Amino acid sequence: MDVPADLLDEHYCLLSTQGRVTARRHTAELWFVPAEGGVFLMSGSGGLTQWCLNLQNEEQGVLRVGGRAWLGRASFLQDDDPRRDAALAAFHAKYDPPGKDRTEPWTRNATVLTLVLTRQLES
Repeated sequence: MDVPADLLDEHYCLLSTQGRVTARRHTAELWFVPAEGGVFLMSGSGGLTQWCLNLQNEEQGVLRVGGRAWLGRASFLQDDDPRRDAALAAFHAKYDPPGKDRTEPWTRNATVLTLVLTRQLES
């Protein structure tokens, strides 16, 4: 299931995950780019963000973009996965201002995952 085309220009999504210690819901505002069947998300701090750690523990989350919501399943990309390079290039194209290129540090440090959208939720 893909994010509808009219939402792809949104700058941020909201991702809600279940806390791995408290089991309470945590919501983070994140950058996103489209992926086949969902979106790519990136943790620039090598996967040490709470939302990323939560998805490593419980792979399900709720993605909200522009007033619509989906249940999704996380799939972490290995460093040698060609989709990772494509995702980082898409993040650069969408989020880096002209004259700035963070692709190299992202390549070294970022954790990239695909959130495969499994079901649209009522808003």
